[in-house]
Parts: sequence; structure tokens; C-alpha cells
Amino acid sequence: MSHKTVIKIYEIASYVLILVATAIFFLMKDNPMRLSLTMILVALAIAMRWLMERRRFKAAEEEIDQLHDDLRRLTLLLAEEKKKNNNNK
Repeated sequence: MSHKTVIKIYEIASYVLILVATAIFFLMKDNPMRLSLTMILVALAIAMRWLMERRRFKAAEEEIDQLHDDLRRLTLLLAEEKKKNNNNK
């Protein structure tokens, strides 16, 4: 699965958990477990957000590594081109 897909899944899951927690809090007024259930769902939503940010960070790190490799390759090509131009003169 791509990073974008996983990030989107985590984001949607966190929103759904927050909506469910809100619904439970307001709809289950007589249930003594409503606060506990709400807090658990909010904690899970926070965990989903944390996982989403972690995945974003890893995706950014991979992209930075790839860009560094590309820059190294382009620098070597430029050095070879300069060397070739100096030998032709």
C-alpha cells in the first residue's frame, strides 16, 4: 500500500472515531459507561492521528533520501560532462 493511501485511512479512521465518541457521549445519557467509552474512543482517535503523522514523517524521509541519491547522481554526471568538455579542448 502506498503512503498516501495509508495516511488517508488513518485520517478517516480518526474522524470516524471522534464522530462515534461524540455520538456515544450525547446519545447514551443514562449509561454509566459512556464516559469511559468516549475516552477510549478519543484515545484511539489520537493514536490514529499519531500513526498518520508517523507515516507522513517516514514518507518524507524516504523522499529526502531519494532526492539525495538523485542529487549525487546528477553531480557525478555534471562532473563527467565537465571532464569530457575539458578533454575535448
